Amino acid sequence: MDGTSPCKQGTRLLNANDPASGSGNNLQMSGFRSRLVQPQALSAEERALWGAWSDALPAPANAFLSLPYVTAVNRALGGVRVCVIDEQQRPVAFFPFQYRSRWHRVLGLADRLGGELSDYFGLIAEPGFTISSDRLLDLAGIRSLLFTHLDESQATFGLTGESPETGLRIELPEGGAEFWQALRASDKKFVSDTERRERKLIEAAGPLKLTFHHDDPAELTFLIDRKRQQYARTGADDALGRPEVKSLLAELQQSHAPDCRGVLSTLYAGDQWVASHFGLMSHGTLHFWFPVYNPDMRTYSPGRMLVLSVIRQASELGVLCIDRGAGDTPAKRDFANASHSYSRGLWQRPGVTALAVRASLAVQWRWKRICEQRRGTVT
Repeated sequence: MDGTSPCKQGTRLLNANDPASGSGNNLQMSGFRSRLVQPQALSAEERALWGAWSDALPAPANAFLSLPYVTAVNRALGGVRVCVIDEQQRPVAFFPFQYRSRWHRVLGLADRLGGELSDYFGLIAEPGFTISSDRLLDLAGIRSLLFTHLDESQATFGLTGESPETGLRIELPEGGAEFWQALRASDKKFVSDTERRERKLIEAAGPLKLTFHHDDPAELTFLIDRKRQQYARTGADDALGRPEVKSLLAELQQSHAPDCRGVLSTLYAGDQWVASHFGLMSHGTLHFWFPVYNPDMRTYSPGRMLVLSVIRQASELGVLCIDRGAGDTPAKRDFANASHSYSRGLWQRPGVTALAVRASLAVQWRWKRICEQRRGTVT
């Protein structure tokens, strides 16, 4: 955490004389005023509005836009700000974002909340609210913001991006048993193959046991260690190597907030570990976040077995939707019966800083592509 804030006594009012505000005339013409606060500085009324508006979003609930998640990210990673947008002296929208460092804050270079750890990006606002990305940057005092994971539902508020990417969901409004029977009718081959693998796993190792959530920190340590081993085997970026990221997951593991509840699940066959998963539950939506599987069990499709076990107990667990996040991969296609789209982009205000950011990003993207080609992940 950077330990500093541009906010005076938790609040910063942007005006025509504030260098971070952009055009003061634009702010006055918009009818909006803004305050920058750290999440813990929000009033009880503002916190209640955040929760109510999150519930009203035109998409399944997701923990990544919840206030408990925003607050946890600020405690673990630091640099989080919430732009509170007021109209006629009342809040109408909240926009959480993050600065990677004090230097990024000075330059006005922001990231989406949580960076690569967050699977959703956007604002929380009252129904009917709309704003352009340019005006949003003005109000937040941001010069440049690079983002991914902007869900299509954010278009309701006027926010859009580029390069759409598919996201997949497993919707279970009638429960797991009804879902499985419907899937049997629509994809008999997949269901038969899945049940065959399940039988063989049970024959080889013993009966399956799903534990939906562990509070024990040792289980999280085990998952992180195994997931990092997977990253090393596959050449993927290690998203869990930093101590502050481990601190974030540890805090979320103990969270019981209805809109952001940590869920650490394990699946065993007899006494043999099959798979684990750490995700976030928001009301009835379980967001798949960090799954990891026993590579020795690969012939039984351990990831598929874990998802199947959750589906079968969905009604008892209160799971109405499993959100698989961004990416249209064969593994995520398993069981999926709904899709949506994310977009990405670079929102900028004109100036020298914007040109420098674009040049820097071009170099970074080129280098990343070279590294992927060397690993054989780009054809």
